[in-house]
Amino acid sequence: MRHPGVVREDDLMRHLADLVAHSYEGAVSWVDRVAVFRRAVELLDPVVRRVFAEADAAFLDGTGEITRRSVEQGDGSLGEHWELSWPSQREAISRDGGPVAPVQVIAWFRRNFNHAHLRGSTAGDWPLQITTTEDATRQLPIVRAIVEAELHQRIYEGRYPVMPIAVRKYGPPRG
Repeated sequence: MRHPGVVREDDLMRHLADLVAHSYEGAVSWVDRVAVFRRAVELLDPVVRRVFAEADAAFLDGTGEITRRSVEQGDGSLGEHWELSWPSQREAISRDGGPVAPVQVIAWFRRNFNHAHLRGSTAGDWPLQITTTEDATRQLPIVRAIVEAELHQRIYEGRYPVMPIAVRKYGPPRG
């Protein structure tokens, strides 16, 4: 029985089915599961870029740059990193004296896992159950939540002047 309004019921049920079947969207071999992951990443790409563009327009005064890079670890684990960076973030010094990282959305697939996950650099893990454009579109609120958490973390790390909208709206730091 479906429960309308239940948060991401389809994704969580498919995630559970994967765990029971030791598969990823029906794929059992590592090669086949990697193909599912790569397809999910391609379907998710426009969703992540859309949310980054929204954040850029709302908070970064159009100064943001979006990049995407693939990561492969020695054990065969895979990752896809989307990053949103901007000049004041790249120039900022964090509270601990290091750089302020870009906002990140990360799809990752550990070699010893059944299936892939979606996360930010600081925000949780969500099932990455994407095989169709509809599945990818359903991730929009999750990607928005990740980006909001990431933006908040950058404000914490680099203090409010890291956000162009804050400086424009409230002025530069005083004293």
